[in-house]
Amino acid sequence: MGIISVNKNQVDILSHTQTGAAGGFYCGDSEDMQGLVLLGLMESAGRKSFVPDEYFRMTDKGRVFMKLTA
Repeated sequence: MGIISVNKNQVDILSHTQTGAAGGFYCGDSEDMQGLVLLGLMESAGRKSFVPDEYFRMTDKGRVFMKLTA
């Protein structure tokens, strides 16, 4: 894996998704989330009809990234 640059908020999103998000799903779309998606660290998990924001989950690449930065 090459060098991946993420900001503190993005690391917080990854950490929360990995350890605190129900079922490993992060609800909320933002510029930082879209950056994580572009890097391949997160991916869309779809929407629920009763929630206005999209859900995301960590990819295998995201899990490897978190292990390497721990």
